[in-house]
Amino acid sequence: MIKLLKILIFTYLLIGHAHTKQSEAETSFLSETFNGDVPKKQRLIVKGEAKDQIKSIMGNKYKKRLFSYWQNDTQQVWILNSIGKYKPITAAFSIQNCSVKSAHVLVYREQHGYEIKYPFFLTQFTDARIDSALKLDTKIDNISAATLSVNSMKRMAKMALLLSKLSNENSCT
Repeated sequence: MIKLLKILIFTYLLIGHAHTKQSEAETSFLSETFNGDVPKKQRLIVKGEAKDQIKSIMGNKYKKRLFSYWQNDTQQVWILNSIGKYKPITAAFSIQNCSVKSAHVLVYREQHGYEIKYPFFLTQFTDARIDSALKLDTKIDNISAATLSVNSMKRMAKMALLLSKLSNENSCT
């Protein structure tokens, strides 16, 4: 019984530590992106046709409908999660003028494919936009042995651009 209790306490502490790391990464990224003046978190609820667009990007099993973002006069930041091979990847996308200004991997939890967090890969997303078919207009080169992680990043980039378009009341064409 004591052994079980120790395991439960250790698991609780481990889970709490993992959550803290993620929120620290997000807080640090937002502070850096907005030069210490982080705007208030806003929320977007996706309804109707937009739900179908999200499912076409993320897959039919994707159920999330409430998304958080931060916006100032010039840019928006979306922090999204997508499953790599087994575990979620947390990435942030800064959107400016309906295109990706920058992409960042905040938390990478997989054992393979970690190369997607390096600038040589992430700079490919700069100035990317989505077309009416919800495809990126920029070719993203794959990384050997990181195909699933690359695909996750492409899905999240498309999602960030779509959500930006929806939050700006379709001002992006």
